[in-house]
Amino acid sequence: MPKRNQASRAPDDGRGGTVTPFLAGIGTETFPVPVKAASPPLPPVAVAALVLLLDLVAVGGAGLLADALIDSTGARHAAMTGLLAGLSVAFGGALGAYDHAALHRAGPQRSRALQGLAAAIVVLVLVAFTLGAQRRIDAAWLGAAAGLGAFSLLAARTAVAALLRQDGSRSAQRAVILGAGPQAARLTEAMKREGGSGLRLLGLVDERNPRGGGETPDGLRRLGGMVQLAAMIRAGQVDVVVLALPWSAEARIAAVLEELSGYPVEIRLAPDLLMDRLPASGRPAGPVLLRARPISGLGAAVKVVEDYTMAILALAVAAVPMLLIALAIKLDSPGPVFFRQRRTGFNDQPFDVLKFRTMYAEATDHEVLRQVRAGDARVTAVGAILRRTSLDELPQIFNILKGDMSFVGPRPHAPGTRAAGRRFDEVVANYAARHQVKPGLTGLAQVRGWRGPTITEEQIIRRVESDLEYIERWSPWLDITIILRTLLAVACMRNAL
Repeated sequence: MPKRNQASRAPDDGRGGTVTPFLAGIGTETFPVPVKAASPPLPPVAVAALVLLLDLVAVGGAGLLADALIDSTGARHAAMTGLLAGLSVAFGGALGAYDHAALHRAGPQRSRALQGLAAAIVVLVLVAFTLGAQRRIDAAWLGAAAGLGAFSLLAARTAVAALLRQDGSRSAQRAVILGAGPQAARLTEAMKREGGSGLRLLGLVDERNPRGGGETPDGLRRLGGMVQLAAMIRAGQVDVVVLALPWSAEARIAAVLEELSGYPVEIRLAPDLLMDRLPASGRPAGPVLLRARPISGLGAAVKVVEDYTMAILALAVAAVPMLLIALAIKLDSPGPVFFRQRRTGFNDQPFDVLKFRTMYAEATDHEVLRQVRAGDARVTAVGAILRRTSLDELPQIFNILKGDMSFVGPRPHAPGTRAAGRRFDEVVANYAARHQVKPGLTGLAQVRGWRGPTITEEQIIRRVESDLEYIERWSPWLDITIILRTLLAVACMRNAL
């Protein structure tokens, strides 16, 4: 849970200045030299899913081939083959056989996949003996399936590692090293020598000496300082930031982590130079994960499926009511049916949010210079009903289908919105951290009652606290809970204007 009083001032950056999580107006023109945009990688969850399917085919095919080789009648081990393949990938997944970094290294992924197969065979035999069904498993078939399965997994995983480790692999995540000390040089050398990190190094950022002046590891490009890193992240060009800093520099690492807290990137820490004195078995395989990207991996895939499923269902239910609302708006006052307003979304990027128009056309406020209050004369008769029932938000279903929004997430705000006369990012220092995920049609803050106009600074502080708590605690079950509570709040018309 974020601390309540992170308002009124930005955090210190450790150099006597303050940190602005997202810098308005920064673009690729701020780079010291032109930087070619790196093509986005395949999502790690998609790569893992493809390898998982390959494992299922390898183990399943081995089981069926074993049946044919031992001349079994009627493929009587088909069910056992399916169970063996399923258990193999399940145990392999638990052992990390589908971790992004492991998939780029032949040794670890082969070892974990074989361990998963061995565990599946042991469990299959134990369950069969426990249930008294051991006679249903032919020992010759099991031995042949185990041998063929191991061979198939070894061959498949060797091919996968070779494919993923090739230069320019689309599966490697785009990474930037932050820091220009010996840790950066050691990390670059290790990645070139060992490979298989699952990272594609774009260059080096030095926040203390952004314009150069020091040596950089061979072949590693100096990109600038934190301003340039911010621009690259906002342009969607960076997936991972690796801190190449001494582990003893706790204050500096903490300051950098605070400075990067508002960005939707994964943050890792490069191994310290002292790691060389540890036994090989005790050394970290690569950079240590400090902070994962919010709602990433399998969770991100689940979130996407959830968003489109809920949006399609909502559109099917609301299509006719939306047509009736559009007709009522046209009959009530002249002007367009929809109201488009610029809002700040994922990764601090602007987008146009869609709503039913609730004000007179000549009184619409695109810049949110004055928030709507109860009894506001600018609101039409139909608009008052729509606001009170929150039906004016229904067109945002199209924003979800377009990919600008999620069904559940922090509500998007207009850049100029104020609380007690101050912009939201002036009131809450880590306000931009809520943009690490897509904005939502509803959210945790809204079901807790923190919706509507922000008259006081306390209201926006509480709202941001709830937004950050949602990002930290996210799960599909939390989304379902919020949707159900939203429907209840709409039915009761709480906090609506």
